[in-house]
Amino acid sequence: MAVEWLAKPIRIGRKTAPNRIVYQPTESNNCDAEGSPTAYTLRKYQALARGRPGILHIESIDVTHRTQARSNRMSILEHNMPGLEKLVAEIRRINPEVPIVFQLSHAGRLSDPTFKPPMYVYRPAGTDVPIMTLADIEATREEFVAATKRAWKVGADGIDFKQAHSFIGDDFLHPANTRPDQYGGSWENRTRFFRETLARMRQEVPDPDFLIGSRITPYEGLPGAFGTAGPQDVVEDLSEPIAFAKLMERSGINFINVSAGSAAGNLELLMPTVAYPEGVYRHFGWTRVIKAAVGIPVIGSGYSRLKNGDESLHVANREQASFAHWAERNLRDGHTDLVGVGRQSIADPDFARKVVEGRLGDVNWCTTCQECTMLLGANQRVGCTLYDKEYKSLLQKH
Repeated sequence: MAVEWLAKPIRIGRKTAPNRIVYQPTESNNCDAEGSPTAYTLRKYQALARGRPGILHIESIDVTHRTQARSNRMSILEHNMPGLEKLVAEIRRINPEVPIVFQLSHAGRLSDPTFKPPMYVYRPAGTDVPIMTLADIEATREEFVAATKRAWKVGADGIDFKQAHSFIGDDFLHPANTRPDQYGGSWENRTRFFRETLARMRQEVPDPDFLIGSRITPYEGLPGAFGTAGPQDVVEDLSEPIAFAKLMERSGINFINVSAGSAAGNLELLMPTVAYPEGVYRHFGWTRVIKAAVGIPVIGSGYSRLKNGDESLHVANREQASFAHWAERNLRDGHTDLVGVGRQSIADPDFARKVVEGRLGDVNWCTTCQECTMLLGANQRVGCTLYDKEYKSLLQKH
């Protein structure tokens, strides 16, 4: 199949992405105990840089060590800056064109108590857990701000202020967030953390070339989560996600990265597999709705499932259920501006280059076997077990 739209450059803020394929932030769990890049980290991003994506995300990076989802996640504290600066420089040496975006993250209630205690924005129904104080919220805001400034100092082109997958930014937005102070209850209150933090980021990094985008989950499929109408509701209602997208654009966000589901227990929405292939179509729908609401660039997700034709989607012509078909179609029809791949970039770091060059037959296609996710869940280094024997061996040991 001919590739046309995927190869087109696009302006994002004052930067240019050389093509429309985005390598999404994928956790690797391969940093040292202090959260700094190791030789494994450098090897991963050297390979991704050679793959020549339109945007290269650096994985979900912790802005704090007060919470921790896994033991060897990357972090962006003062002591990490030399390693991060080296990482950015190495990517630029290999690929000076690609915009480098750091996804800034805070585990919040997803923190593994084996490592660090969870931090709750609000008290989930039926629990009596302590919730964050106003001082905790202020400290968290300033951790994101400090991380943004560090990302700029080490040479990143921008950051993704994560509002997705039940991490802390997303939790503030939930209709279930009924905390009684200025950070819960009303829509204005539930968006306050985002608005205040973004304003402080721009204040501390006034560089107009520096990108600030955000990954969002318009529907998480959990009671009271984003994309529902109330604290106990679970039926999809996109009124608030649409309003939030418009708020983000008015507030100066440069791009929106659309995902879905929750890392807290809804992985089939987040990462469709053969068990729920139609989840790909739902991703296209959510992205289309957000794209229709804003004029800034929008990144779509869910494409890793499609490979060179997803037979589980029950399409008579296999090519019409392929990555290339749907990526080109959604770009051409204006339903998204860029297409994101996470698991596919793990399976084949050269993916973007091969696609843009029209070498679809050379791609190592991701089968969405989820064994990379199993490695992550086992708190091990993450890689593709299908195409890299090192990671297959690592999975077998655990």
